[in-house]
Amino acid sequence: MNGARNFLFGKITNLAAFILSVSILVFAFAYWNRTPNATAQAVKTNSRMPEKMQKEVLYALEDAFVSIAENVQPAVVTITARSNVTARPRNRDEGDRRGGDREEDGNGRRRGRSPLDDLPGQFRDFFRDREPGDFQGGPSTGSGVIIEQRGRDVYVLTNNHVVRGRDKFRVQMHGGAEHLAVLVGTDEKADLAVIKFRPAKQLPPTAIAKMGDSDKVRKGHWAIAIGSPLGYDFTITVGVISALGRDLPGLGRTGGYSDLIQTDASINPGNSGGPLVNIDGEVIGINVAIASAPGAMGNIGIGFAIPVNTAKMVSKQLVEHGKVTRGYLGVATVHRDIPAELREILQAPEGGALVENVSPDSPAARAGVQEEDVIVRFGKKRIGNFRDLEAAVAITVPGKTVATEVIRKGKLETVHIKVVVRPAESELRQPVQAAPGKPAPDSKEVKSRFGLTIQDAAGGKGVYVVAANRSSTGAEAGIERGQIITSVNGRAVANVAEFEAALKQVPKGQRPVFKLRTRAGLRFAIIHP
Repeated sequence: MNGARNFLFGKITNLAAFILSVSILVFAFAYWNRTPNATAQAVKTNSRMPEKMQKEVLYALEDAFVSIAENVQPAVVTITARSNVTARPRNRDEGDRRGGDREEDGNGRRRGRSPLDDLPGQFRDFFRDREPGDFQGGPSTGSGVIIEQRGRDVYVLTNNHVVRGRDKFRVQMHGGAEHLAVLVGTDEKADLAVIKFRPAKQLPPTAIAKMGDSDKVRKGHWAIAIGSPLGYDFTITVGVISALGRDLPGLGRTGGYSDLIQTDASINPGNSGGPLVNIDGEVIGINVAIASAPGAMGNIGIGFAIPVNTAKMVSKQLVEHGKVTRGYLGVATVHRDIPAELREILQAPEGGALVENVSPDSPAARAGVQEEDVIVRFGKKRIGNFRDLEAAVAITVPGKTVATEVIRKGKLETVHIKVVVRPAESELRQPVQAAPGKPAPDSKEVKSRFGLTIQDAAGGKGVYVVAANRSSTGAEAGIERGQIITSVNGRAVANVAEFEAALKQVPKGQRPVFKLRTRAGLRFAIIHP
């Protein structure tokens, strides 16, 4: 693998040197051949690279991508997963294409067996089985990447949703060889899994993928996706890194994807579990999802990959222990990055991780963490947003007590949290059973701003939301029937009159911040006027 890497690195280096040399020659040629009275025109005419040189540059770039494909493809496999359980057709009325009984939280989101249930339609289709017929437990086809060989055992990293609900696996290698595989372990939270197989002989080093460093990935870097989209084995597509730190919406409070790499390299169903690599042929991500237009199934240039540093941490534990152990605090938020208006209200100018919900009897609750706290330091780690907190907690050894700094009502305080093992995702997705809000008896409904119809809440505890017009900015901010508005820009409101008065105090052009009570607990909503 080192020889292949050096070969590829040499090609890329030579390409850069070639382009630089050609540029210098072209501009030198243009300068010395200019005429005194028409310098600008001469430069314009002569600075154009000759056609032969143009093709040489393109040939060199083409050779580089060919080398990447040839060096990486031996480590990429196609996975077919089946179940011994007789497949049955899905009932379309049973849990919205995912199956299982579900309940709704205070925001109207359905809860159930899979964190994918709450995905918006433009994301959900990526995870459907790729075989004809929509069957539970039916065949699933995806991709994988060989990450290591221990003795005779060869370990393959893929997505959990490729193998979920199946127990028979077949791996097809580049070149056509097929092997039966067994499941080593899965991690539902990261949507990653490891399977293994035993070939007849030791694999060559070129069949083991080289893992890169996703912390070094930057927007604009080349990105190459390799996998088996729609059953077309060992397909390579090229693009760039479009964005970093993407969160996939719609998964509720406890599940979901965060900190994803976004790319425009073509990714389609079947690419799941395949590698996203850089121009050094290093794996920088594991392809996991796409966004597509409503009703469409294919790529539109928005694909997502799990950062390889996450994949390395998860796969190491799966290979060694068959499971992943993470730390757990029991806090949640909707705002993974705190907007400026909310930072001002919370008096947390440098950001941090906002706590909107604290799970009962959780480590955070026992340590005294409160709603509206902003966690700014966890042990020695400075926390800039909720992703930083998740990463720091995930690698903390369960049982360890960590000094944690929080901003509470503008003051810095320290709490000591004893981290525990993160419960199973199915446990964390249990519906919240908080009491719903109620309107005050005999209070009148009022049509207010932002498409909201409101009335006094029972007990003088705020403003009850009767309805939110579906096309309004209030609905856009996630405000729904049954929620209780308790403050506007940090100013407490006990009834409709105080709510309307508080709105008048919001400076013109500023986005008002509502504090809400929902069945899921506290939530802040920022309104776009």
